[in-house]
Amino acid sequence: MMTLNYNNPDLSTEERVSSLLSLMSLEEKIGQLCQSPMLEYDSKKQEYLSQVRSGLVGSRILADTAWAGNAPGETVDPEQINEIQRVAVEQSRLGIPVIFARDVIYGQSTVLPIPLAQSCSWNASLVTDAYRDVALEASSLGINWTFAPMMDVVRDPRWGRVIESFGEDPLLNGAMAAAVVKGFQGDDLASPGSLVSCAKHFVGYGASESGCDYDTTEISENTLANVYLPPFKAAINAGVKTFMSGFNDLGGTPVTSSKDLINGWLKKDHGFDGFVVSDWGSISDLHHFRVARDEVHAAAMALDAGVDMAMTSEAYQDHLHTALEAGLVTIQQIDDAVSRVLTVKFEAGLFEHPYVDAEKAQLCQRAPEHTNRAKELAQQSMVLLKNRDNLLPLVQNETKVAVVGPHAHTQRQHLGSWCLDGKSDDVVSIYQGIKDLIGEQNVLTEYSALTDEWVESAHRADVVVLCVGESHRSSGEARNIAELKLPSGQEEAIEAIANTGKPFVVVQCGGRPMPSQAISRHADAHLMAWQCGTETGAAVADLLFGRACPSGKLTMTFPKSTGQIPIYYNKKPLGKMRDFADYRGYKDVDRAPLYPFGYGLSYAKFRYSDVELMSVADGKVKIGFTLSNLSPIKATEICQLYFSRAYSSCTRPEKELIGFERVDIEACSSRHVEFEVDIDGLGYFETIADYVNPKSAVTFLVGPNSDDLLPLECTSSQLYQTEVN
Repeated sequence: MMTLNYNNPDLSTEERVSSLLSLMSLEEKIGQLCQSPMLEYDSKKQEYLSQVRSGLVGSRILADTAWAGNAPGETVDPEQINEIQRVAVEQSRLGIPVIFARDVIYGQSTVLPIPLAQSCSWNASLVTDAYRDVALEASSLGINWTFAPMMDVVRDPRWGRVIESFGEDPLLNGAMAAAVVKGFQGDDLASPGSLVSCAKHFVGYGASESGCDYDTTEISENTLANVYLPPFKAAINAGVKTFMSGFNDLGGTPVTSSKDLINGWLKKDHGFDGFVVSDWGSISDLHHFRVARDEVHAAAMALDAGVDMAMTSEAYQDHLHTALEAGLVTIQQIDDAVSRVLTVKFEAGLFEHPYVDAEKAQLCQRAPEHTNRAKELAQQSMVLLKNRDNLLPLVQNETKVAVVGPHAHTQRQHLGSWCLDGKSDDVVSIYQGIKDLIGEQNVLTEYSALTDEWVESAHRADVVVLCVGESHRSSGEARNIAELKLPSGQEEAIEAIANTGKPFVVVQCGGRPMPSQAISRHADAHLMAWQCGTETGAAVADLLFGRACPSGKLTMTFPKSTGQIPIYYNKKPLGKMRDFADYRGYKDVDRAPLYPFGYGLSYAKFRYSDVELMSVADGKVKIGFTLSNLSPIKATEICQLYFSRAYSSCTRPEKELIGFERVDIEACSSRHVEFEVDIDGLGYFETIADYVNPKSAVTFLVGPNSDDLLPLECTSSQLYQTEVN
């Protein structure tokens, strides 16, 4: 039998796609654009395999429900994946493999911190390495494609899906998103251990009104261009192969039907050559939004906008053929979408390696190097917010510690809400982590949920570690809250521990910045531990006892109260401040956050000094400063560079992050640190299509967080005309 051209790996991907496309029927083409969940697979197996055999299924999403992150579902079965793939490859007419997708958001068997926590490490290289581990574990089971990273810029912690974001800043969001893409896809998408990555949710989904999932979004073109689109551009630059269109209506146009954004900004203007998949059911939502007359019209609108694959399949499977017959779409549009899907399948090596070794799949799960890296990332992701009188680090072997509270012994909760495959039994609880480090004889605890028993343990201890916070079921998709407050009874529990008079540390777990009056008033130390995955307890123990030095810094502003939302560091100037500089903003609370963006403490003390303009040449400006470690311990400081323009043609934020660096510094020493910035990066978008950079004086600001900064003023002539030697 003669080998068809498209099965020849020596041909270019373009040649293979063209050859295969020329042989496909209309039904087979539409089939490639359909992603099926194959619900109730065991009972409907023959029906699904018949569809695969007929070439009607291009992809399967390994999920039982649209809310996979917060609903139990079946685990990944390599044998089942091979069964389906064998029918596709060996029994269908053209042998086109299925691409299997699953929400591997931040872990497979080894579960990393939630993305919001990861970003607090400000360590893109470590994030990339950790996601290579995740990709290896997931791909070994037969998963080819994952729906991450999520790079929605977030400013409202009531929204449950802030856990999946990298925070409120577009630059940091983009850097972390690129790190995840590189980790998942590696240097060669076809190599074993790589996953196709998906940038989501395109675009503006994180600005849902009232912090309510799936709500409308109202974003000006200026803000869309300067805040919400840049992280997606960073993902394109990192080589991401797929995009996901969001559920949201954006200023009157559902994103899934936006030709200007998908075919325009994404594919035409920025050269994205992968494919776009809808979010679950977002094509049918076009009819629900009443911008489509019926389901056929909805399918046509989505394809016309540039959505290449339908999640789930019925939007295209049931209606695209009718849309073509009615002249609502063209065969050229279908061919373009199919070509994009096939290109990714070829690039991912699915035609050469469609199957997985089910017996070997378990060998790489939770490999020691994976769990060690996850622990390191967890340590760097946790943020020390308070440390009165240097209570921390605690002294090992000289301190009797009471470890109590609702999160002292929890395990599943540390996996967060978008973890499908991590096992609770693999999670190191906070109690277990501390016990393993200092010995059971030095730890008091109480398994009871009764707070008076926690108090009894506190009375018998030298110091208390009180573990509070949210459950994973309080955050994630469709898990929004109206008021930012700890679950019922926890404020009172904190006060009860305070009344014992014993020094105490609050370890706060959860998926969002959550203010607490009791923590602020009573706690001697406060560690924001987020939901940090399978290695949570070990990381907490190392930080509390000084085996590791805290370095994490917030990437989402901590509000004092719900009423301050939206609150974020890069706000634009308030009006009337010329004459009313003492304006408070509110009568009952000032406008300042509880903790600003970029804030986080260390066991070391740092000093910034001698900020200077070092050079301006070749379109770059170099800023230097001295960082001093005033403490007798080696530590890491996350240095941050912001800037502010003296003039812009449209309103701009008072300050914007433009650079950051993790700096390791020896005890009682100083280091010269430099930032190099592209002068073109000081510009901004007036509209989506118009990037401008009018000459202006610029103030650069260097420091440990967005509120504590040293200024360096640079004139327009320095930046744009004269070289500084």
